[in-house]
Amino acid sequence: MNCYFEFDGGGVKNYRQFPVTQAVDKEGNKITNPKSKEMIAAFNEFNAKITQIMKCYVNEDVLKQELAGATSFRSFCEILVRTLPVNFAELPIDIFTQYQWQPKSDGDSKYVEIPKNVKQGKVFAQHEEGDFKAVNIYSKQGIATCQGEEYPLTVVGKNVSFTIGDNSYTVDSKKGLIYVDGPNIHSISRTEWFMESNWAKTTNENAPIQSSWD
Repeated sequence: MNCYFEFDGGGVKNYRQFPVTQAVDKEGNKITNPKSKEMIAAFNEFNAKITQIMKCYVNEDVLKQELAGATSFRSFCEILVRTLPVNFAELPIDIFTQYQWQPKSDGDSKYVEIPKNVKQGKVFAQHEEGDFKAVNIYSKQGIATCQGEEYPLTVVGKNVSFTIGDNSYTVDSKKGLIYVDGPNIHSISRTEWFMESNWAKTTNENAPIQSSWD
């Protein structure tokens, strides 16, 4: 099953999805038993990814009802295509992108990619209108940054709060990246752990991702 996403500027990325036929355990061994925890996790991840994409276009209840009739991977794909609205290709959606974990070889640049799974947070979302700005949250340092400016954090239980201009925000203290437009917070975000990982860093500097829409 091929999914093609066209980004602003004309760039096109292929997000090809294959049926789950095997998984890998912690030791790197291939697992094919469909009842194993590894295969169940792989099935769940595949379903979560496809569901996220489809929910950008289709009501979740309608999607569940339609997919109940799937009997094979082929029929699964056919149902997905049939369930999409006629004009789905014209409807914009929001997609989070990240850097590759590491260059393919020494000296290579790390390119931006669509995450292969949704374990680290939402990747696909219905388009949310607005001029969203990236806010990096550093709970350990007690600050949030937005467009080069620093804002102090206040700890409120398991949350942190901060104010930018006339707008105040309260989010989970584990958050490391959110996007804001006035009082609105985009549904896509990432944890502080993610922002300290290789997925949020370029090859030669530690600058985190500032916007998945740039």
